[in-house]
Amino acid sequence: MADAFNFKQSTLRKNNIVSASKDGFDSMDEDDRTKDVDILLGNPKKAITAMAIPTMVALIAQSANNLIDAMWVSGLGSTQMAAVGFVFAIFFIMIGVGNGIGIGAASLIAKYIGNDDKERADSAATHSIVLILIASAILTIILLVTAKPLLTIISSPDALDACLEYAYPIILMTAVFLMMGVMSSVLRAEGAAKRSMYILILAAAINIVISPFFIYDYGFGMGLAGAAWSTVLAESVALIVMIYWYFVKKDLFLKFRFRGFRFDGLIVRRTFRVGLPAASEFFIISAVIVIMNLILTKAGGIDAVAIYSSDWRIIQVLMIPLMGISMAVIPVCAAAYGARRNDDIREAYFYSLKIAVAAMLVIAAATALFAGYITMMFTYGEGSAHLHDGLTEFLRIACLFLPFLALGSVSSSLFLSLGMGVRSLISTLFRNTILIPMAYLAMTHGSLTTIWWATTAGEIIGCAVVGLWCFATLRALMKGRRISRTEPM
Repeated sequence: MADAFNFKQSTLRKNNIVSASKDGFDSMDEDDRTKDVDILLGNPKKAITAMAIPTMVALIAQSANNLIDAMWVSGLGSTQMAAVGFVFAIFFIMIGVGNGIGIGAASLIAKYIGNDDKERADSAATHSIVLILIASAILTIILLVTAKPLLTIISSPDALDACLEYAYPIILMTAVFLMMGVMSSVLRAEGAAKRSMYILILAAAINIVISPFFIYDYGFGMGLAGAAWSTVLAESVALIVMIYWYFVKKDLFLKFRFRGFRFDGLIVRRTFRVGLPAASEFFIISAVIVIMNLILTKAGGIDAVAIYSSDWRIIQVLMIPLMGISMAVIPVCAAAYGARRNDDIREAYFYSLKIAVAAMLVIAAATALFAGYITMMFTYGEGSAHLHDGLTEFLRIACLFLPFLALGSVSSSLFLSLGMGVRSLISTLFRNTILIPMAYLAMTHGSLTTIWWATTAGEIIGCAVVGLWCFATLRALMKGRRISRTEPM
């Protein structure tokens, strides 16, 4: 049976190469493939590990950067801490556009690589850059016009000036953040997770060093604006390094070909088929953050928002192993899908799920035990010391949903790898919107503690439902049944 299966897969791959050649596209020679591509197309467990570990290291650096940035900001007071939480909803929109197009491109690029179609993989990468530049220009104008009225609605009047101080530098440099998201995704799509790791570590290291000098009086003394500009500068330096690798050093697998560029409608549609739903997921999360901030402001004022936003920064750090694994699932499973190796898809998914759940169980237990010490990093200043007990309480309650997040996150990544962006969008919509009515009911019938329990229950229910849906989808794939209306290739 195994020999028959391998023969069938080999035949399919040969047919794919012939088909590509008939369409006028060249297949990949062995000499063209980098070591990263060979790993991506090899053993699925080894590919997941090779992709996930560098991504985790990069995310650790990035999250350490976010936490240290938050620590510096907390020295300015609870109003400034809350302002960062309010502005994060807008920043998340920017991240969503960049990562959405990046995820759509990465999924498509990995499928073309799995299908031995180098020319289309290069074209998909080139399209991603052109699309993100257009999106950056449009989004910058929209955010500059709408930032003040939007923040007036979603923030507290006491924090509006601080919000605008932090928001405008980031909005002005939208293109930098969006390009970082897309080019990092392209690196991972060709299996170059270590390169992506180096970039994120570089950006984090620069920001950690320069941030206090931009914020406080012993440096430029720019306050919250300084925190924003230091981040922009760090991201810009990292982006320049990626541009050097692709356009000057030229030692990576993919090539950007802008000379004579013309839009390919098929590539655009396939990028947006995953990219638009992926971007929409960030919009949904951003909207949920806004609504939760409004609920929390009504329930406990600015302090409640500061607790919620600060603890979620900690939770994002705790989720690093999960995010690394989930991000690895997309290119590995997409490449296997492009090569028509369904057994590899199943093996990669369940291996990823197993190690993600195990990691989050250990992290949840350790966090519950040391929550009081962890939250001290946000409460060292006189202006934020009174938040310590509230931060500790929410963090201990939130630990309960961390293992369930593994199920929801890995399952959503599998949907994206299969080109099923709408299913991933529906999953995110359900997981996040279920929190709103539960939090609102908790606000009207209880305290902040009740809200923390309600949001935790919502996360658990949402992730469990998404996991069951993913199991059903994978079962249909393994039985050879049609799982989407459109073919991925």
